[in-house]
Amino acid sequence: MKTGNHKILNHPILGYFLLMIFSLIVSAITSSIIDILFLGRLIPGYAFKAEVYGNEILQAQGLGTAVGSILTIGLFYLWFRPSFDGMLKKKHFLQGLVLLAPILLIHWTGSVVSWTQFGIGSVFLAFLRAFAPGFGEEVAFRGPGVANYLRKVPTEKGVMTIFWLSSIVFGLAHVSNALAGAPLLISVGQAAYAAGIGMVLGAVYLRTGNLWPCILGHMSLDFMEFIRADLGNSGGIMSNMGVGDWITIIAGVIGVFWGLYLIRPSKRGDIVDLWKAKWS
Repeated sequence: MKTGNHKILNHPILGYFLLMIFSLIVSAITSSIIDILFLGRLIPGYAFKAEVYGNEILQAQGLGTAVGSILTIGLFYLWFRPSFDGMLKKKHFLQGLVLLAPILLIHWTGSVVSWTQFGIGSVFLAFLRAFAPGFGEEVAFRGPGVANYLRKVPTEKGVMTIFWLSSIVFGLAHVSNALAGAPLLISVGQAAYAAGIGMVLGAVYLRTGNLWPCILGHMSLDFMEFIRADLGNSGGIMSNMGVGDWITIIAGVIGVFWGLYLIRPSKRGDIVDLWKAKWS
């Protein structure tokens, strides 16, 4: 296998989207096998029916999505070995969690408030389902795509470009919740909120070069939300909002400023140096 010579991946923007699509496809395949065909039949309530384009289909996402995401990272690593140092390391792990902590605490507070209004569902199912966004979305929208971009454009301008690109694409992806039955206005609000949270996650990944804090932080946010009875029963599709949801939206708004602060001009040189070293 050739190392780092893929002509298409050498185009940073096109490479980002190709890696994102590849990750989503791989995760969809592993999820359909593990989550729907296996765990969906084994664990009561794990799979749920959702209406998409007027058709009712069986859906389930969780551990299967995580398996596909890890597989994607493994293939990316093998393709560029030994040039790439990897994104699932111990180094800077605690630093990443500390940088995420302020937003996580505000978001968790909103989730707890939502429990009092909407009730509490299955903690076990919430834990399993949280693997899907925690692993799936971090790998698809940040992981290999961001790493590959900085392989080709290891500059301060490149850092900001991929920061904005990954955050905006991550936010826009959440508009698709409307296709699964969520009201359009709520879906648009979720997209804006997700972009803010994505800015924090993206900044932490850029600062540390470690995807683990982003995966675990993201997983914790969705776990706390999936415990809600309404989201647990709908597979995470929101149909109405309460006080707790507004607190999580505040977390997203603060996330915009916190994310930009984390990659402020004085830190961008260090970020460039970190990623150059990862691709040495």
